[in-house]
Amino acid sequence: MVNSNNRSNSIINNNTNINNSRTTNINNSRTNVTNITNKTTKISNNWGKQWSSNRSSVWNDTHRVNNRQVQINQNFQRSLNYAYRPASWGSRPWWSNSTYHDWHHGSWNYGWNRTWQQKNYHPPRNSYLPGYRPERNYSNDSSWGISAWSLGSLAYDLGYNSYRNPYKAPPVQSRSTVINYTMPISVVASTEEPETEDAALTSEEKSTAATERARAQFRSGDYVGALSSTDEAISYAYSDSALHEFRALSMFALGRYGDAAGVLNPVLASGPGWDWATMSAFYSDSETYTAQLRRLESYVQSRPDSADAQFVLGYHYMVSGFIDAAFSMFDRVVTLQPADTVAAQLRTLAQSSSPDSEDDLSEEEDVADEDVDGSIEQIDPADLDGGWKAMSGDGKPITLILNPSGDFSWNYEGAADGKVLSGDWAIDDDGQLVLTASDVQMVASVSLEEDTLAFVLAGSPVGDPGLSFERL
Repeated sequence: MVNSNNRSNSIINNNTNINNSRTTNINNSRTNVTNITNKTTKISNNWGKQWSSNRSSVWNDTHRVNNRQVQINQNFQRSLNYAYRPASWGSRPWWSNSTYHDWHHGSWNYGWNRTWQQKNYHPPRNSYLPGYRPERNYSNDSSWGISAWSLGSLAYDLGYNSYRNPYKAPPVQSRSTVINYTMPISVVASTEEPETEDAALTSEEKSTAATERARAQFRSGDYVGALSSTDEAISYAYSDSALHEFRALSMFALGRYGDAAGVLNPVLASGPGWDWATMSAFYSDSETYTAQLRRLESYVQSRPDSADAQFVLGYHYMVSGFIDAAFSMFDRVVTLQPADTVAAQLRTLAQSSSPDSEDDLSEEEDVADEDVDGSIEQIDPADLDGGWKAMSGDGKPITLILNPSGDFSWNYEGAADGKVLSGDWAIDDDGQLVLTASDVQMVASVSLEEDTLAFVLAGSPVGDPGLSFERL
């Protein structure tokens, strides 16, 4: 088994020691894998075959995915912010990749914000979906990662996140649309129209066959063939983020770093990247991957202004577990390419996940504990009643109405129909604002100063600016 604790913190000039750490025993990685995401656990809730006409149906106990029980990534289950709806993810969300691919062992487990801990969390309503369960103690749980990783396209539909891909990528043709990578994969996937059961089975069979062919070609070093076969697999399952990530890996192997960045950016805007066990299983030996990584490091060293290549290198450092090196890469990318909002979020994610940050975080945890003990005055829900307006990163208005009756509405001018979300709201015991709908939950840290309401989704990476609402 690869020892995740044996890491080098060096980057380019010091030759990150991939051979002696993360790629050890690469041939055995598929059988000797630390079960970080508990992928063998099967959840009773399943993705419905039939979606309602308003595309707001949720998983239930009467449907399965082509006679398979959906396996939900543990990080998604534990996140307090989530969208539990097909309309936010398409038919193959990142957090159920292992349902479709036995080679997918898991995703990044980085990002649990140790400064934010829910203690005995109680929801304001009796609807227990993946973010909480009444029998669980939340002293060790928190929200995790980038907000769009658990909210899907809703994070963009709400205006909380904005997106523009700063890198170009070659488009890929599906049976019904062209994916040009200008939007996050979850946003593209949310437009997917459901197929009949027979058609869905046929598409899955064809996509699986093309994927297995691509894996064999990649393992033998035929990266051109692997890329072509992956494109074919995507044509039958374009909402499958794992296939897009594999497409980027083939481009990396071919030395097409700009193209790889253009594909990876909208993938990572939608969900975390692969873990090391998943990545390493594509290679027949450690030397092949190490040589490709060294080639990318040399390319970055000779072209220090190449933001796209440095983005790809930061991604590979994250996959390999070199968190400090990943932070350095994403920090450079943000300087070179300020429009790369994904790199900015990954930089703060890497920083808060670094082993070197533990001492600083422990001090912040002490402050957080004091807050829970009540040293900071809690917000009176009555002070939030009424209308609030904020501006998204794209400069479009967001209107939040918090009614005294306990219901809310969230409207965003940038959304297709303007009105995005409605449901119930409450302030929990720890002073967080909780917005719930039948299949969505958002928990936000809020602070009120006169007529300004600061709103940051709980557990977001350090540095997330959130939204600033003004009273209407």
